[in-house]
Amino acid sequence: MSDAPLRVAVVGLGWWAGPIGNAARRSEKLEIVSCFTRNEEKRNNYAAEYGCAQAGSYEALLENDDVEGILLTSQNTAHAAQIEAAMAAGKHVWVEKPITNTLAEVPGVLKAWRAAGRVLSVGHCYRRAAGHRVMKRMIDDGTLGKPLWAEAAFTSPAGQNFTTDRWRYFKSECPGGPLMQMGIHHCDTLQYLLGRPVRIYGVHKHMATPAEIDDVSMTTYEHESGAVSNVTTCFTSPDIFSMKLHGTEAAVHLEMIRENIAVAERTNEETTLLMKKKGETGWTDVPLPGMCDMLQDELEEFAECVRAGKDPETGPAEAVHALAMVEGSVRSAEEGRPLDVAALLDGIDL
Repeated sequence: MSDAPLRVAVVGLGWWAGPIGNAARRSEKLEIVSCFTRNEEKRNNYAAEYGCAQAGSYEALLENDDVEGILLTSQNTAHAAQIEAAMAAGKHVWVEKPITNTLAEVPGVLKAWRAAGRVLSVGHCYRRAAGHRVMKRMIDDGTLGKPLWAEAAFTSPAGQNFTTDRWRYFKSECPGGPLMQMGIHHCDTLQYLLGRPVRIYGVHKHMATPAEIDDVSMTTYEHESGAVSNVTTCFTSPDIFSMKLHGTEAAVHLEMIRENIAVAERTNEETTLLMKKKGETGWTDVPLPGMCDMLQDELEEFAECVRAGKDPETGPAEAVHALAMVEGSVRSAEEGRPLDVAALLDGIDL
């Protein structure tokens, strides 16, 4: 196995390319060697900031033999075609969630990935945060007893300012609105904690944003473990990131301040975790271990998977189930009935 840093190119240079580039720069396991976006000014600025080359087109970037892996931070609707093209060119891919914009695009991506035999890792970073790792440990060691139910919220006022020049404005480009952009993180973490989803019931409302998208959603999930969960999202209320997990022996409550989400290395510092044990009154603090930030962690795992030929923690299967939790909620709301995940994934070979 080579110890050389994985040579990567960042594609799609919106605001999230900054935190991703910073995480890669903090690591000794990756080296940013190139970048691409259609906007020349953004390319010039990014190349100067990260000391890398730039490509004039995505096709030219994929022809560059110096690039081993692609870090995709492009808009959701571009993911499928970009993954397929990168796989056809023999590149490894890390893509920011969601894996694709719709479940209909998944079969083509899976076919390209299997044909290429390359690593495909999806950026579901929040399960890697220290608080969620401790929650999982409490489940595994019996501290919580049998997990019964969870409630999670992820909200932001960003949707109050959406305009037609932003892709998140449109339902076709951001189906599910805040559930797709924010709540999908909770979806992945909940399947990590409670098992994969088996049944979904969603409610979506357009309440306050000037955009097309619905800006409030509430979704109930039944998990394969028998536990149930609820995810609430909103694009027009103050920032909240929280999760409560209830078991037969204890309950835990996680709150993340999210003072500046672009500074991912501070995530663990901004997290509080409280526990209430059966028979006790009040909540007590649960100490969190010092861990590297969740973005650096997932990018380093991507590099390690490439070098060692391993599978990533959040690969295609995990990402498709998280996407099904979003699309299933939207379709459930439209149809006014619960939906089975097995039916949503019919025809998708995982």
